[in-house]
Amino acid sequence: MMYDYDVVIAGGGHNALACAAVLCKNGIRTLVAERNDWVGGGAVTRELTQPGFRHDLFGSNHVWIHANPHIRELLPELKDYGLEYVWGENEIMGHPMTEGPGVIVHRSVDKTCDSIAEYSRRDADRYREIYDGFVEIKDGFTRNMFSPPSPPSYLPAAMERSEEGLRMLRNYSLSARAFVMENFEDPHIQAFLISWALGPNIKPTQQGAGSTFYIMIPAIHVYGQAIPRGGSIQLPNALARYVEAHGGKVLTNSPVAGILVEDGTARGIRLADGTEITARMGVVSALEPKQTFLKLIDEDALDPGFVRAVRNFTFGDVASFRVHFALHEAPQFKGGPDISKAPFQRTIGSVADIDRHFAELSVGVPTKEPPVHAHCWSLVDPTRAPEGKQTFMIDTFVPSKLASGNWAEIKDSYAEELIKTLRKYTTNMEDDNIIQRFAHSPDDIEAHNPCFVGGVPSGGERTLAQMGYFRPLPGFSQYRGPLKNLYLAGPSCHPGGGISGMGVITAQEMLKDFGLSSDD
Repeated sequence: MMYDYDVVIAGGGHNALACAAVLCKNGIRTLVAERNDWVGGGAVTRELTQPGFRHDLFGSNHVWIHANPHIRELLPELKDYGLEYVWGENEIMGHPMTEGPGVIVHRSVDKTCDSIAEYSRRDADRYREIYDGFVEIKDGFTRNMFSPPSPPSYLPAAMERSEEGLRMLRNYSLSARAFVMENFEDPHIQAFLISWALGPNIKPTQQGAGSTFYIMIPAIHVYGQAIPRGGSIQLPNALARYVEAHGGKVLTNSPVAGILVEDGTARGIRLADGTEITARMGVVSALEPKQTFLKLIDEDALDPGFVRAVRNFTFGDVASFRVHFALHEAPQFKGGPDISKAPFQRTIGSVADIDRHFAELSVGVPTKEPPVHAHCWSLVDPTRAPEGKQTFMIDTFVPSKLASGNWAEIKDSYAEELIKTLRKYTTNMEDDNIIQRFAHSPDDIEAHNPCFVGGVPSGGERTLAQMGYFRPLPGFSQYRGPLKNLYLAGPSCHPGGGISGMGVITAQEMLKDFGLSSDD
């Protein structure tokens, strides 16, 4: 039988392209098929408001990808294909508050602790303790994050032998809210840290989030904040160019309608126009599980128990709502003199405000004047806006489904709620500074990327039942599907959502199966 390619990949997000790049680098002829006329998945940049204003639609802050050892090997080569990172060296994240100067997270942990100490020296010391603990285990962390997850018994077995280990194991099991309330004393710092931890669209009372703090706090100082010059899409664009320069092919405007299966083996893909593309060595789905197994594969080819597990996979109800702006000038945030230098901001109210926000969200009610995250990447990358202007975006967490009505009916009025919050924390965000705005509801986000089901961009709910060895499904965490030669990639796999380039883990596992890996 003649095959068209060695490997074919369904979906053209950055994880799919990272997988393809590693395979092509190792001489595996790989084709990537993407439904849109652009690549990128969750790393996409578009002109939404006016020409010249380049907006990142989804992922924008590239932290985890620089912790990924296999991507770090590729990055020097990707420079030749148009990828250039702009690094944040001083003020990285600002947290304006209703009282005091606010908290600034710097690349320097010392400066960050000084900012926290404006509210509480003890909290600054505790923050430093968490950072210091990570530095000691950094190599092990990166190895675990960017390798197939270990069985769930491994970590408890290793930690239960000492009192210190048991305390850490308990801390890991706490919710974000419980961890912060136990470990930090000042209410402003408590609200700041809880808000930060909820970034992956999780709830403050969700169990198992305590471990987040031992990663989140130190990582920003160890790996830094970086954004691609020109927008997030420059990462997938560079990966696509790399793939094609190394013998692969990237097809756009090519939605995948099916995965070809013969005698229990994945043999290729079928496009929506009927074209069949066969693969000699493997097929990768970089799409979420329900698309992959309930739409692309005939259910008769799968075990009924497996199909039931796929149907039970959840995406959660913590969706995103975003408002993009073209501005005359960058927002000026209230607080200390340096807070507005940070290109990323979180408005911080109280812990009670966070509790109210998520209580209302859980019953399908969007909160009035919610806390917002604010992004003004053109402060550090002027190529994202016309000269003298700024590209800006705010977002918040909302219910994916409303208790009454629909997002199309209230989208514009709810955008005003976010703007009301923004104006409480800024001095110059009146109408005369806004050239144009563009709102994205959860429905709009899913329409742009069907893998973001319900407007949730994390690839699947980050519960204990869907993380690590259970992600995406029990028995299938090792990037191999239930059919021979079928592999999995994307944010529904470990380590989850975010711009991490996790597709390289899938590629490494494939190389092992192909007998081409030098890894132990």
